[in-house]
Amino acid sequence: MSVPFEELEGSPTVSIGPEGTVARRIFRVAWTDWLPLARQLIGSYRRVGEQFHFVPPLEFPDLPGVVVTALDVAPMDPENPDGAEVHSLHSGTNRYPAAGARITATYATLPDPTEPPRGDLPAVPHGTYLTFRADLGSDFITTPNRGWHWEATDDPPLPPDVHPGVVIPTGVFRLIWHRVAVPNWTAMRQLRGKVNAATFVGGPPGTVLFLGARVVREFEFGRGFGFWRVEYLFSERAIDQPDSVAGWNHMYKEQPVEGQHWVRVLNVAGQFQYTEADLTPLFAFGP
Repeated sequence: MSVPFEELEGSPTVSIGPEGTVARRIFRVAWTDWLPLARQLIGSYRRVGEQFHFVPPLEFPDLPGVVVTALDVAPMDPENPDGAEVHSLHSGTNRYPAAGARITATYATLPDPTEPPRGDLPAVPHGTYLTFRADLGSDFITTPNRGWHWEATDDPPLPPDVHPGVVIPTGVFRLIWHRVAVPNWTAMRQLRGKVNAATFVGGPPGTVLFLGARVVREFEFGRGFGFWRVEYLFSERAIDQPDSVAGWNHMYKEQPVEGQHWVRVLNVAGQFQYTEADLTPLFAFGP
């Protein structure tokens, strides 16, 4: 249902910079209509049976992908309130039926879902999007001296107190999932501490470890309206060696196996250190 509105003087304004486009529009609506208009501007999800119906945030006219990201609501005439409905701290607020409400809508550029920041990100439901952040790091491990010798004509072994170290490049990356209807709490709990069974964000099987998630609400106003933002944290450990890539379940072996120094290890039950699993359920809505 459309809400009648008026766009005020001085609106819109548009700023274009390295991070994209930021725009603002200022509307005037009846005081009783500010909440319905706000819901239209921000967008929402509606559950229909077991499916989610996405109502997208409104785009700035003629600027596809520039959508409402924040709202500010204020009285048009703040000096003339009607306090007849204010009965307690828990019931009623001032109203401004004569002049109405001023809504300032801020628009910003969202990532184009047809052109993701990198082509190997997981697929996500319509209406949501992913952003990617990464930090580089390294691990340093020492190895037994018995597997090494000095480079010399007589191949002298290393002395007992010398333990060569190996620096292993690592990385921590975050996949931030925006405008989520319902996080998949079950998948987060079940997959934490597991590694990827298939290629994930470019990482070969066994090289990406899911560490956990940080979940917060965004655009929440009133029950049943708003989204979640889910920040997933992963650690990647990929070691190139002849014919394979070693990951979290590999350890260094001084005597190579079929030319590979990094070999997977098992416990007495025949299990790897880290269970391999499909990580894509993290990016499906919860029940």
